[in-house]
Amino acid sequence: MIPRLTIAIFSFQMLCLAFTQQTDRSILTERNLVDGSFIKDYTNKWKVTYVANDGKETPNKVWTDYGQIIELNGKIYFHRIQDLYDPKMNLQETWINMVEYPSLRPVSFSRTTPTGQFTFIQFDGNKVNSISNFQSESLTPSGTNVELVESAYDWNLYGMLLVALPFEEGLTSKLPFYSTQTGALDWLITTVEGQESLVLSNEEIVTTWKLSTNQNLTFWLTKSAPYVHRLELELQNNAKLIWETL
Repeated sequence: MIPRLTIAIFSFQMLCLAFTQQTDRSILTERNLVDGSFIKDYTNKWKVTYVANDGKETPNKVWTDYGQIIELNGKIYFHRIQDLYDPKMNLQETWINMVEYPSLRPVSFSRTTPTGQFTFIQFDGNKVNSISNFQSESLTPSGTNVELVESAYDWNLYGMLLVALPFEEGLTSKLPFYSTQTGALDWLITTVEGQESLVLSNEEIVTTWKLSTNQNLTFWLTKSAPYVHRLELELQNNAKLIWETL
């Protein structure tokens, strides 16, 4: 006959093991989770609306997005160009991402304006080199060279990075990324909240996956083009910016 104490200890160990397995499953950091192999060439376009805390809506931007799978010097990349316009369709900025395909490991990012402002960031493993004149009134560029403790993703990819994660309700993922605000390594934590239906501007109904993040951004995504259908950025005083696919 097995002593009751032995049974109790065994049961406790099994409970701890089950809890550990569940915890490890709910917070995943393995880089092989990021798989963009399903991403194809696409075009997308959003209207961006500022919503005040009283609910008043004001047109903010029109944002276009063009993604292509390209080959360069024998290597395959995902190349993304985004143009930001004001509500009257005057170009304000252009963003260009280059990442490896299908791992989405970053290669470079650039941000330019028609008035001569620019930022260029180059990634090489855990080394990040950048040059920018956005902080200079005279447009004088300055550069930084940073060596991170580990290689990181480029959060400027936003929804097209998140779309490469598994969509499983309740799943939380944690990924390292290079913060352009601090010039250091930071962590992106995102949770799959579940599926949600959206009515698009053309009255089409699409079933999306809702993902929340620790960056005050919430996304509504699909694994098929145009991938990013809606996102919301929480601002101060309970205001928000909303991107909606046109």
